[in-house]
Amino acid sequence: MKRLLRVGSLAVALFLATLGSFGASFGVMTNCTNTYSCTATGCRPCSTAQTWLTAGWVLQGVLLVVGLVLVVAARRRRPGWARAAALAVGPLALVVFAATTALAVGSF
Repeated sequence: MKRLLRVGSLAVALFLATLGSFGASFGVMTNCTNTYSCTATGCRPCSTAQTWLTAGWVLQGVLLVVGLVLVVAARRRRPGWARAAALAVGPLALVVFAATTALAVGSF
């Protein structure tokens, strides 16, 4: 059961790093460019929003890599801290996603 939770935690991070980040970026940037009639690099509010969304995407990727390393470490050596940390990747990915998306929306 715990292995399933670790895999589920990584699945959350993977989803947010790919489809979640794409969906948030598409929605936020469409709203920004429609509101300001400019491109993502053409005006300050949209440029700032794009920076926050990119930062969120990068952090999701880092969390995914860290989670994969932790799962491999948990399988080979079975330390309790690696298993616990692997379980924390999913919730942390949700927090990062929510925070960076909120900062992007709040920037314009």
